[in-house]
Amino acid sequence: MRQTCENQRAAKEALRKSEERFRCLYNDTPVMLHSIDHDGFLISVSNYWLEVLGYQRDEVIGRKSTEFLTEESRRYAEQVVIPQFFQTGFCSNIHYGLVKKSGETLDVILFASAERDRQGRILRSLAVMTDVTEWKAAEQALKASEERYRMIVETSQEGILALDAESRLSYVNQQFAEMLGREVAVMLGRPYLEFIDGCLHDEVDARLRSQERGVSEHYETIFLRKDGARVWASVSAIPVKGGAGELAGSFVMISDISKRKQAAEEIEVLHTNLSARACELEIANEDLEAFSYTVSHDLRRPLTAINGYSQVILDIFGKELNPQCREYMKEILNGSIRMNHLIDTLLNFSRRNSGNFVRESVDISAMVQEIIAELKFAEPQRNVTCTVQPDVQGEADGHLLRVVLDNLLGNAWKYSAKRVESVVEFGVVQHQGRSAYFVRDNGAGFDMDRADRLFTPFQRLHAADEFQGTGIGLASVQRIIQRHGGQVWAEGEPGKGATFYFTLA
Repeated sequence: MRQTCENQRAAKEALRKSEERFRCLYNDTPVMLHSIDHDGFLISVSNYWLEVLGYQRDEVIGRKSTEFLTEESRRYAEQVVIPQFFQTGFCSNIHYGLVKKSGETLDVILFASAERDRQGRILRSLAVMTDVTEWKAAEQALKASEERYRMIVETSQEGILALDAESRLSYVNQQFAEMLGREVAVMLGRPYLEFIDGCLHDEVDARLRSQERGVSEHYETIFLRKDGARVWASVSAIPVKGGAGELAGSFVMISDISKRKQAAEEIEVLHTNLSARACELEIANEDLEAFSYTVSHDLRRPLTAINGYSQVILDIFGKELNPQCREYMKEILNGSIRMNHLIDTLLNFSRRNSGNFVRESVDISAMVQEIIAELKFAEPQRNVTCTVQPDVQGEADGHLLRVVLDNLLGNAWKYSAKRVESVVEFGVVQHQGRSAYFVRDNGAGFDMDRADRLFTPFQRLHAADEFQGTGIGLASVQRIIQRHGGQVWAEGEPGKGATFYFTLA
């Protein structure tokens, strides 16, 4: 009997020590542990549980475990988790939001099992909670990043797709599907080459095989729309490796360059047309040179004969001819002279767009003074007041500018001849931010309604018997000024003179 009592005491002592060791282990383990009774009240918590949530033990023991949960987690625990736990005695992977004493929230995962009595009734729980706040934040950040990436890919103006190791479409963004007039779902799983123009299959297939060696590819190809239309595209493909280094597929970006290609083709057509036009112009220039040769050589020969024989007849037989016949011969001679002058004018007009063109600094005022001196020498009897603005300079081809001023000053001199006191003026004004040179006279002038005819070859605004001329001078002026990159225009009024303006660039 005594032995039995001693054995019982030893057993109780061993149980006490075991419970003490368990309590120490329970309290001191660096894990969040808590236990609740059948009514859901906390009956024990680990020291780490208290440390993490910021409480003292006497602040939590005897309170409902759900008091330390967020509102959403509390409803979930009371309505779902706790009822099921006291039915099954087990729960796992329960996501809760805990509230610290400071008000800060923690994300935890809870696992719990039940301690039962001999009749199998649940006495208490043993719950383990793991802090997954950082993991949850990282998961949310990853999810947000993936959402941003998906948004960027889906809203991109570029076609984006992914190919698997068999070069089948494993992902297609909406832009690429719309580019080909197809549905995304229909395209997935289909071979990439299926959407390429058949004539380019071999070339694209070779590029796909090169990606097996880890080579990125950049190329242009033609995709086929659902309606059969062809789409030119620029493709950039980057191989994607698997964990063992094998080719897992590729990431592809596609830009529609159809408009650029169309523009390039149009430019090519224009270039071809320009080349053809250049050939036509070259042929026309050759024809013009041939015409110039004909004018200068073939036409001058009979004209020279007419001129020469007419002069001989007048010199030898002029006194014997009756007055009317002598006048006829003079008209023939004068006509041949005029025709020879017209030929010279035609040749000069055709040649002024050819030859060297050299810009240089020109003293325009000095050139005008020189031309006016020549005009006065030719007609010293004329009463003409000439005004020349001094020190007017310009950048031009001196020889061609001399032709311009010869014509403009000559016209001013000619068309003011019927005035008792003629006035000829040269100067420069500002026009639209550029220097505009002018020649002004007080002569016959012209009707502005007919000004569009001024610079047309052989078009004259005055009768030939009123003022001599061929109608070539102003046309030559316009060509020369245009060759300088400038403009020429005129203002006038019948009987009140005219002003001609020109710019040089």
